Amino acid sequence: MSQFLPPTISLSGKVHALYFAADWCPDCRDFQPTLNAFYDKVNEKEHVFDIIFVSSDETEQDQEQHYREKQRPWQVIPFESPLKNELKRKYGVCAGREQQAVGVQERLGGIPSVVIVAANGDLIDLHGVDKIESLGAAAIQEWLNK
Repeated sequence: MSQFLPPTISLSGKVHALYFAADWCPDCRDFQPTLNAFYDKVNEKEHVFDIIFVSSDETEQDQEQHYREKQRPWQVIPFESPLKNELKRKYGVCAGREQQAVGVQERLGGIPSVVIVAANGDLIDLHGVDKIESLGAAAIQEWLNK
């Protein structure tokens, strides 16, 4: 288990995706079906890839509805968990309107973002959205080979 995730979040396998998104974000809503199809495809024969949802939704109810109605049964950082903002600061990824409140000094990405990390939290790829959109399921091999 990695030091950057609480005991309720478990990591299995080599790489994981941190999915930074919010339901109020039109680009996030547009990307969601692509991410769902990617997740289904790469885990079709064997579960090899996990996604952890890091929400920028405005309320706990918004986050729950977003997760329940639009996402697959992957893991989610609880709304009130300080880990949400820790991950946003660690990887420099958040919605522009929350940057100051979250304390992201240098914003490296907005939402939606898919940040690929190793089980120990080391960054593999900050541009997961672009890779998923351009390479589809083939993107997983690039990440597994790193």
